[in-house]
Amino acid sequence: MSSFYDEIGGHATIERIVDVFYAGVATDELLRPMYPEEDLGPAAERFTLFLEQYWGGPTTYSNTRG
Repeated sequence: MSSFYDEIGGHATIERIVDVFYAGVATDELLRPMYPEEDLGPAAERFTLFLEQYWGGPTTYSNTRG
């Protein structure tokens, strides 16, 4: 049985989703202040790992973040 993660195309698809999300965050006057770091890259990496695990992919998020 395949997971949702597999069915949507795995890592590459989730990476695209997260890239689009954070491109929006970067220019949104309401959301941007919620991310005090200048570089959104680390937040995007964490969100990618979270979504991968949540949707049935690798458990890297729990393994690294607890």
